[in-house]
Amino acid sequence: MSDGLAPMFRMPVSFGPAPGPRNLPEAHRHRRYEKNALTLTLSAATDPDLLAALLPQGFAVHGQPRIEVSLIVLSKIGWLAGRGYNIVMVRIPARWGGQEAVSGHFVPVLWESLADPILTGRDELGWPKIFADIPATVQEGGRWSASASWEGFTFLDIAASNFVAGADPAPASPMMFHKYVPRTGEWGEAEIDYFTVTAPDGPRPVVKSASRGGGRFEFHRARWEDMPTQYPIVNALAALPLREFGPATLVETTGGGDVSGQRRLT
Repeated sequence: MSDGLAPMFRMPVSFGPAPGPRNLPEAHRHRRYEKNALTLTLSAATDPDLLAALLPQGFAVHGQPRIEVSLIVLSKIGWLAGRGYNIVMVRIPARWGGQEAVSGHFVPVLWESLADPILTGRDELGWPKIFADIPATVQEGGRWSASASWEGFTFLDIAASNFVAGADPAPASPMMFHKYVPRTGEWGEAEIDYFTVTAPDGPRPVVKSASRGGGRFEFHRARWEDMPTQYPIVNALAALPLREFGPATLVETTGGGDVSGQRRLT
């Protein structure tokens, strides 16, 4: 197999095994878990019914009805030969009531600023990744600001400040996702339709710093002309009333797993 790659495939298949975050060439396999991450997380209370409407059948809001938004700035990523990209992730505290009972967060959508992790994450993990321009956070006078946009339309603004050093962050809870692939030629039918969940994998990330402060975020309603394929997503999030913003957390880590423990929910 080319470059010692494992037999993992995705389109275009004609060229053999596909390199990616969980399939590095043999000569670079030692870089599999390399990465630095700066994660800014905020949350707010919202309407429980509107929040529950974002959950698929089989899930229920678990605990307080809060929406959580994280901006993750990734750099020095081994599988990208040292490059980086940025993420905006939306999370809802949820419980899965299938054959197994899992409590954690359901992720209805996440935006990323690079095609390569979007393709590998959608195909291999079942994560609902879509594209956005996500500049790195800007720090000025103790204030952090960030945004996400598509073709010049800013649909999310984030601001946080007054950070002070705090305790190490709590262990990550399971994240759950809806994997869906349409059936070609049978429009409206599914080829794949099930749920996935994260599980521990690889080395634990090393926490370099952790701080707590305050902050806010806001989604901006979009017209079809602004975001022709994403406006239903943005508008559903913009319709959520936000109140009681919780503490903002800012965590800097290095290393960590590659989500290879992702599995199907039952």
